[in-house]
Amino acid sequence: MDLHRTIIALPLLLISLPLTAAGLDVFELRNQHPFLHIYGLPPMQQAMLVERGKPDYAVVLSIVNNSEFKDAETESIVLDGETYFADFTYRRRVHERLEIGLDVPLVKHSQGYLDRMIYDWHDFWGISNSKRGEPHNQLDYSYEINGSMQQQITTSSAGVGDVQLSAAMPLVTGGEAGSRHVTLRFSVKLPTGDSADVHGSGAADAALGIYAQDSGQLFGRELAYLGFAGLLGLGDGDVLADQQRTAVPYGGLAATWHATARFGVTAQLQAQGSYFDSDLDELGGSSIQLTVGGVYRWPGSGVAFRFALVEDVISDATPDFGLYFGVHVTGGQ
Repeated sequence: MDLHRTIIALPLLLISLPLTAAGLDVFELRNQHPFLHIYGLPPMQQAMLVERGKPDYAVVLSIVNNSEFKDAETESIVLDGETYFADFTYRRRVHERLEIGLDVPLVKHSQGYLDRMIYDWHDFWGISNSKRGEPHNQLDYSYEINGSMQQQITTSSAGVGDVQLSAAMPLVTGGEAGSRHVTLRFSVKLPTGDSADVHGSGAADAALGIYAQDSGQLFGRELAYLGFAGLLGLGDGDVLADQQRTAVPYGGLAATWHATARFGVTAQLQAQGSYFDSDLDELGGSSIQLTVGGVYRWPGSGVAFRFALVEDVISDATPDFGLYFGVHVTGGQ
C-alpha cells in the first residue's frame, strides 16, 4: 500500500472501532522543513471541539535543526541551519456545531546552536551522523537545478509567517461521558509572510480533513487515540514556483496514555505527500515524522504544559531534529 492510500485509510480504522472515548493531548506541529513550513498544512489537532464558553489559548515554541546535503544529476540541495517558531493559537466554539480558530506564527531562520548537542545525541543512541558531518552551526538553505540557484538563505531573518484561519464542524459527537468524536476541519492560510525570506509561500492555501477520535484502557489507565486524513490545496506560490504541486494529501495518528490524573504521554505520527516535483527526497519526497513527549496539567487550573522531541522517520523532507514546548490555557476554569 502506498503512502497516499495509507493516509486516506487512517481515520476509517477508528470510525469502525466500538470503544468509548475521552481526553487526548496532541502537539500542534506541522512539517517545519525550511521550504515546506510555508504551506497551509494544518497543525496536528484532536477531533473534539473546545467547550462552549471555554476558549483555548496556546503559545507554542519549537526549534528545528536541519542538516541535509544531497547532489543528484541535475539538482543539489543544502539544508543546514536552525529555524525557530513561535505560534500563537486560539480556538473558540461559537455554536454547538461550529468551532473557529486562528494561528499566528513568528518565524526565524538562524545559524543556530544545537549542532553539537544533536551530534552527541545521535552518537549516544547509535544513530548515524553520516549526513551531518562535524558540527559547525551555520545557515545555508539553498536549492540548485541545472546549475542555476533557485533559492538560497544564508542570512538570519525573522518575521511573521502565514496566518491560518480555521473552522471545525462535528459529524459524530460523544455524550457527556465522552464517546467517539468525528469532525471535519477546514482551514485557509493567508499570504502574510515574506516569501523572499521563506517566512511564507506568497499564496493562499486551503485544507480539508476528517478527524476520528476514541479511547480505551491500557494497564488500567485511559488511552485516547486519533486518526485523521485530508487534502491540502496549494495556491500559486513564489517559492520554487515551477516545481510546486497543486495538492498534497496528509494524515496521521496520535495517542495519549494518561499515566496519572495530571501527567500524560503522547506519541504521534504525521504523514504528508510530496510538495515539489524533484528527484531529491530532501525536497520532493513524501514524509512521516514522529513526535514523542509529555503533558502536565497544573492542578486547579486550566493550564497545561506540553513538551516533546521530533524526529524524521522515513524521509529527509522533514527536519532532522526538533524540540517542542507548549503552554495551553483553557478559559473558564
